[in-house]
Parts: sequence; C-alpha cells; structure tokens
Amino acid sequence: MRAAREGEDPTVSVLMFVYNQVAYLERAIRSVVGQVGDFSAEIIIHDDASTDGSREIIQRYADRYPDLIIPILQEENQMQQGVNFINRFITPRVTGKYIAYCEGDDYWTDSRKLSCQIDILDRNPEYSGVCHNCVVIDASGNHQKPVGKFYPFRKDFVYTLKELSYEGRMPGHTASVMIRSSLLGNMTDEEREQFRLIRHCVGDRKRTLLMLLNGSVLCMHRTMSVYRYVTKGGTSWNARVRGKNLAGRYFVQELDFRRFAKKCYDTDLHNDYVLFGTGVMACLRVLRDSSEENVTQYRMVVDALGGREELIRFLMARFPRALLTLPQKAMQEIKWRIG
Repeated sequence: MRAAREGEDPTVSVLMFVYNQVAYLERAIRSVVGQVGDFSAEIIIHDDASTDGSREIIQRYADRYPDLIIPILQEENQMQQGVNFINRFITPRVTGKYIAYCEGDDYWTDSRKLSCQIDILDRNPEYSGVCHNCVVIDASGNHQKPVGKFYPFRKDFVYTLKELSYEGRMPGHTASVMIRSSLLGNMTDEEREQFRLIRHCVGDRKRTLLMLLNGSVLCMHRTMSVYRYVTKGGTSWNARVRGKNLAGRYFVQELDFRRFAKKCYDTDLHNDYVLFGTGVMACLRVLRDSSEENVTQYRMVVDALGGREELIRFLMARFPRALLTLPQKAMQEIKWRIG
C-alpha cells in the first residue's frame, strides 16, 4: 500500500472514527498502515475532541505518515452538538474509488484485507460492497461469541435487499465493510437531502440500505478484523444504548427507509416484519411500564403515523405480510447457519 501520486486519486479511502479510545487506538492505526498490496490509499482519521490522549496518538502517526494520513482533529465534540460529522467533515475529503471503515477500538487482522476486497469489487461490478467475518472480543481482549443478533456469521453469501427487509442484521460489521465511493458521490442533490433526512437509529444500517439499493453485497467467510464489543462503560454505541428501549427509534428509521427507497429509487422496501415488530414492541412496553423512556418511544411511533388510530390501522395492515415473512426468515436463518 502506498500514498497516491501527484494527480492520482487513491484506490481506497480508509475512514477512521475516534473518540476517547486511547487504550485501543494505536493497534487500530497500525493495522491500517500495515496493509500490503499494489494499490494507493488515503487514511482519514476524525477525532471528535477526545480528552484522553487519542488526538496525540493520531498526530504522531500523521507526522510519521504525512502522505498517507489525513487527520481531522476537532476542538469541540461534534456529535454532542448534533452535527453529522461524517457528512460535514469526512465525506467531502474522500477521493478514493472505494471506502473502507475502521473505528478506533476495532482493528484488522489480515494485512491483505484491503487488497482482497479491492480485487473483488474490481472484478464484480454487480457488488456495491463487500464484507467479511470478524472475531469478537470484549474491552479486555477476551474472545466472545459472535454477535448473531447484529451480524450473521457464515460462509460466502450474497446479501440483497430482501435479507435486509427481514430483520435488523447487516451483512458485516463496520470494520469489515468496503463500498464503492460512487454510492455517495453520484447522488443527486435531492437524493442526498432525502438520505440526510432519514432519522437513523443505527448508522451502519442506513449505509447498508444505500449499498443494497445499488446492488448486492458479498459477505466473505474469511475473517479479517476484530470487533471490540463493549457493553459496559466506554463510549461505544453498544455501551451507550445497552438496556434502553429503542423501539420507537427503530420504527421511524424503518419508516424513513421505506420512504427513501420509494422516492429516490422507486423501490418498494418490504420491511413489514421489522415495522410491525418494532411498532408492537413500543406499544407493549409502554403498557407494561409507563416510564418516561417508554412513553417517549411510543410517542415517536404515534407521531410518525399521525395518531393512535393511524397506528392501529398501520399495524393491522402490516400484520399479514409480517406473518408471511416468518417462513422466509426461518429459511434464511437455516441457510446462514449451515451455509
């Protein structure tokens, strides 16, 4: 791997998102700069105003690899201000043909990961992205069971919009993903605005939707990264939302996915199973416990549909298709487990 020459666009842009991950960050950066292969790259590292020494590590590596690493060091935390820092600060800097991701607490384990994924996308224009399996560890580095509720670990499998419609699992963990940058760069202004307006609960799922609206995604059985699954303490998404009721947020996300797919791609997203499940869950939880959190999630569903009566009609209309999805979902699960 090398830096792009003058006048040359890099083959791949690696995006790294960092916030207070000093304990893990060096390993993450080393796993990226240690990639080998005959291709050019740029590494864009965004630090969201860390206070633990992460930015000093980033600057040290940027000084060591000035032609390869582009540091973006915030003075104020952008996420806490509600700023979509990816759209505002990172995406405009991307010049690579492909985009790969690695958050500051994860890392890659195969030095030919990027080379392998680039080769697959070069040879298969029908794929909008390519992912792979990963090892799961906790905050201390102890191996954990695969997080099957998020990512189905399997042998080679082609993931399509149909699979996304069944449930919340995605084709691969963030650190395993490589996509074509044209998915973002070729958007019209209207598509870009509609994509921005999606009220997402899980950003990875929003990116997955865009990938699958533009093609299929190959999921490789090959294991080439480590996912640090932290559920207590720290700043990871899992630690922040563990034990919380997110039914309403998931519901409006899926509702916005459906509208985006229809408006911008004239595609019917048959995510009735997820919509029905999250809508019912929001109702059941507030009936069982009228806590502020449960009421908030329920109100999100009601307000998104325009009232309680509309919610009842919506769920009744979704129920038959959600029921029909069950055998298809079961068959998919069997294929994933034995594939």
